[in-house]
Amino acid sequence: MPFRDDALALIDRKKFDDLESLWMEQLDRDPSDAEAFVAVAKSLRKAEQRTQSDTLLGLLADALKERDLWPQRLLVLKELGRLSKHPATTRPLIEEALRKSVGSHRSFARVFQIAGFADPASNPVERADKIENWLNYDEGECFFMAGRGAGCVTELNPELGICRLDFEKEKRVSVPLGAAAKYLTPLPEGHVLREKFKDPAKVKAEATGKPAEFFARILQSFGRPMTMPEVRDAVIGIVPEEKWSSWWTAARKNPQIVVSGTGAKAMYSWNASAGDAESMIRRDFERADIKTKLDLARKHSARNKELANAFASSLAADAAKLARTDAATAWQILTTLESLPGEYTSAIDPASLLSGPMASRTVAAIGDKQLRERALQVVRATHPDWPKVYSEAFFLDDEPRLIGLIAQTLEKEGQTEIRDRLLDETLRYPRRHPRAFYWYVKQLNDDETLSEKANYPLLFQMLDAVSSDEFAPVRARLKDMFDKGGIAVRIVMGVDNEEQARKLIEVLDRYGAIEEYRRENLKQALLTKYAGLREPQTEPVYATAEMLEKKRAELTHLKNVEIPANSKALQAAREMGDLRENFEYKAARARAEYLSARVGELAAEISRVRVLDPATVDTTAVRVGTKVELSNGDVRREVTILGPWESAPEHGVYSNQSDVAKKLIGHAPGDIVSFMGNDYQIESIRRWTD
Repeated sequence: MPFRDDALALIDRKKFDDLESLWMEQLDRDPSDAEAFVAVAKSLRKAEQRTQSDTLLGLLADALKERDLWPQRLLVLKELGRLSKHPATTRPLIEEALRKSVGSHRSFARVFQIAGFADPASNPVERADKIENWLNYDEGECFFMAGRGAGCVTELNPELGICRLDFEKEKRVSVPLGAAAKYLTPLPEGHVLREKFKDPAKVKAEATGKPAEFFARILQSFGRPMTMPEVRDAVIGIVPEEKWSSWWTAARKNPQIVVSGTGAKAMYSWNASAGDAESMIRRDFERADIKTKLDLARKHSARNKELANAFASSLAADAAKLARTDAATAWQILTTLESLPGEYTSAIDPASLLSGPMASRTVAAIGDKQLRERALQVVRATHPDWPKVYSEAFFLDDEPRLIGLIAQTLEKEGQTEIRDRLLDETLRYPRRHPRAFYWYVKQLNDDETLSEKANYPLLFQMLDAVSSDEFAPVRARLKDMFDKGGIAVRIVMGVDNEEQARKLIEVLDRYGAIEEYRRENLKQALLTKYAGLREPQTEPVYATAEMLEKKRAELTHLKNVEIPANSKALQAAREMGDLRENFEYKAARARAEYLSARVGELAAEISRVRVLDPATVDTTAVRVGTKVELSNGDVRREVTILGPWESAPEHGVYSNQSDVAKKLIGHAPGDIVSFMGNDYQIESIRRWTD
């Protein structure tokens, strides 16, 4: 844009007379680029030349009218109206330009009336903007919408603030006018998707007959790179769904189309020629990191031999440089090049990169799963101490299938002692080896013939795992195993141990890491297996050893001191005669009833006591015997959960039977809980004695 650039340069140098001369020359030559003129006028105003700016815009508006360039004149008149202290004075001029520009639209008359343009109190610039915006979505206009493809407006309803479109699969889809610009991409005349509505048979024949050429037309019509999902949306109703895969395979073979990136986010762009496309690929390759270079080589080596050789030679040189510092990447490069058509020379034997004492670390650092599996096979075939490498890789790998492959290979090759040692280590310390533990559990979950290895201790380990941070990457998949048909339910139904089953129910009742419906799955399985568990169980009384001793002392005192003393008082009062008016007798009798009830209650509670041992309290979640640090901004509170005997709410100590405790129990650090009418975050959990 020479005019705009030259004009802005003159403004920067404050040569306003020269600018006016340049403006008038461009006005005589070609005034059609109204946006460039308006941009210059705005810069002129910023330079405090408002009068000159308004004058020049007025001359531009007149010139545009003389040439019947009404849309451009409307743009300029609206700019003048925005600057005017009395925009209503521009109403007749804007109305004329508005009718000349968009008056032919089907809905113009109705939209003009609904917008209230003729209202003397209204701002004509704002109303004109509204009318133009609404008419962008007039009946018959065509748009592209992600997920639906190309569609046409069948109804414009500004009263409701919506327009409705018909798409291939859905009709009368409502889109709010305020959000239409975000969701609808216009399909102007000449756009390949707009042709679908004029001659659908022709467009379908072109798309299916020449996929690569049609793909190029799509990219040219949109004028930007597109992802595969966007292209798939674009051909809805043009390419049958059942033929999409084959069509897409053929469409990507256009030599003028270049792909960058991987997966669903990979972008496809069109180039004017195959040579331009190749130049773009070479440029991207030279600027890319190693991972991207490999990706480009895989995608584009088949274009021609020269390009393939250039890729291969460059990557082989990179592998040589990385051999000492990054053996895993060097091995990936050389192994990938073996499957590509390019010619290269390498001074490095790929197997040598996997032969040293750190071979297991090298294998684990290989990002591609298939290449990592291949590396394990190379280690097995060439490494002199491959069992050691495999045993190390067992705990380093994060792919369950490859962990299983390592275990199977060790067993197949007679290395069962090493295999068993690895499994023992996994089950002994699940948190140290979360991936291996997950693989082991998944193996039992998927293969019911291995059910003899599934037991209650494993189930309790699984419950602990889902609440541990170490298992965060596999937590969701581990939870799936608590669903119906999963290993958790199978353990319950396959193991006869009612005592463990009862303990499991107690754990589930206060366990927050598993969703309620999954806990119910297990509980129902337990109740089905052990009908006796349906009988109501007496709730244990949790107590510290010190408090238990106090209660036992209290019971002894009641039996040996209080009750005998009260019996003597009762006997003495009885001997006074006339029991109806004997206050001392009635008081002693009431005292006797109280003491008897208290002894019975205390004895029952003591019989149900479960003594809290600080050494065995699990602090991964809030439980009886834990101290919880809560925060709400700057407000911090400390809450201790103990049994009912130690309850002292005024000191922040709550019974496990209280409503407060029930809201906290089962939650882990980081959880948000509702406490005393406010939301708090659990900062930390420790033993009540700490």
